[in-house]
Amino acid sequence: MMNNEEKILKMLESMQQGQNMIAKQVNELSGEFKDIRQSQVRMENELTEKVRALFDAREVQNDVNERIMSTLDRIEAKVDVLQLETAHLRRVK
Repeated sequence: MMNNEEKILKMLESMQQGQNMIAKQVNELSGEFKDIRQSQVRMENELTEKVRALFDAREVQNDVNERIMSTLDRIEAKVDVLQLETAHLRRVK
């Protein structure tokens, strides 16, 4: 039969083992958290680069669209002039 002192020592030993297990788990979680944080930072950086690239591509596309619209306006004006000239020539005949 164990005396009180032995029981207390056994309980303290059990508590110490529990604390050691908790400390180990906390260290593991800290490492996992650090890995997750690094992944998050990497993904944020990659996303920022991709958003910038999309924005730049959109700006380039807007410039191209503006040039196309300007060219189309000039072509439409020329077609209008040609239609007027054609109508005039038909009347003259």
